Amino acid sequence: PVSSTTPYVEDTPEPPLHSFYCDKLLDLVFLLDGSSMLSEAEFEVLKAFVVGMMERLHITQKRIRVAVVEYHEGSQAYLDLQTRKRPSELRRITSQIKYAGSQVASTTEVWKYTLYQIFGNADRPEASRIILLLTASKEPPRMARNLVRYVQGLKKKKVIVIPVGIGPNVSLKQIRLIEKQAPENKAFLLSGVDELEQRRDEIISYLCDLAPEAPAPTQPPQVAHVTTARPGISGISSPGPKRKSMVLDVVFVLEGSDEVGEANFNKSKAFLEEVIQRMDVSPDETHISVLQYSYTVTVEYTFKETQSKEDVLRHVREIRYQGGNRTNTGQALQYLSEHSFSRSQGDREQAPNLVYMVTGNPASDEIKRLPGDIQVVPIGVGPRAN
Repeated sequence: PVSSTTPYVEDTPEPPLHSFYCDKLLDLVFLLDGSSMLSEAEFEVLKAFVVGMMERLHITQKRIRVAVVEYHEGSQAYLDLQTRKRPSELRRITSQIKYAGSQVASTTEVWKYTLYQIFGNADRPEASRIILLLTASKEPPRMARNLVRYVQGLKKKKVIVIPVGIGPNVSLKQIRLIEKQAPENKAFLLSGVDELEQRRDEIISYLCDLAPEAPAPTQPPQVAHVTTARPGISGISSPGPKRKSMVLDVVFVLEGSDEVGEANFNKSKAFLEEVIQRMDVSPDETHISVLQYSYTVTVEYTFKETQSKEDVLRHVREIRYQGGNRTNTGQALQYLSEHSFSRSQGDREQAPNLVYMVTGNPASDEIKRLPGDIQVVPIGVGPRAN
């Protein structure tokens, strides 16, 4: 399996995977209903919805932080706001949350947990605090006695609650109670989990519109901001986010040495395909280049070649494992610095430069520091990666 083996460094962030995404100051908590009101298959759809949302958020400790909690009789946190991992790792952890299928899912208990454990020491007063409550069940009255107390406690901490009611078994009474606490507490009512994906961008736009802009960096990258026009007095819904191009030049560097072997190399290619599938590859947006390296560097695809997702994926599938008795990672990085990111090979001056380094072994040579405008995301394959 492909896994990250290098600690996540905020200075080399992974960008969101789509050109439509939110890039504000936000602490966002996902609360997932773990009751049997959702079947195990429906819970998988719910998790996929959360992962899809995370793909459209600029997740770093400086922009959007996320926490993920499954609630049933109690609450189990899988991620908290201070978790320092790559966005891809956060999504992987979320996708592996176990289905509880409990008789009840206590909203009161999860409010209490969120109030004291997640927002107990809220350390980013400049960021909006939002809870996305994904609920499909009704809490028994005996368990809901202190619900109002905790909801009001969250209000005092300036936490916005957005309930997403799924299916026929939700408690409309509890949802209306949450909505009454603050005008921003807008509920989304869905007939079932199948509606989640089609409402996803609307929900992202709404919560993103509630958060403040991040301070401008000294060298602002070419990124997209989700912006929405607010609904008018007449109640007509907003036209939704403006879609802007995410301009990126991305080089994928695959180790093809004898040590990696053909089977692991093919796994790296499969990983590469999966990442490219989720990118907006086009002449005006993300451009892709691919290198394979071991003893020498082989250019598999350059920025000058056709930049369409279909063409890039076809060429990736046609890449053949080369083999080689060394892992010259330093040489590969030097090559892409001097050649791949050059105008002669189609690099665009205005586009940020990003490198996905997919490697399975320690470098055989010396690795020199790259220019500051090239961000490297190391991806380890197998047990020997470092």
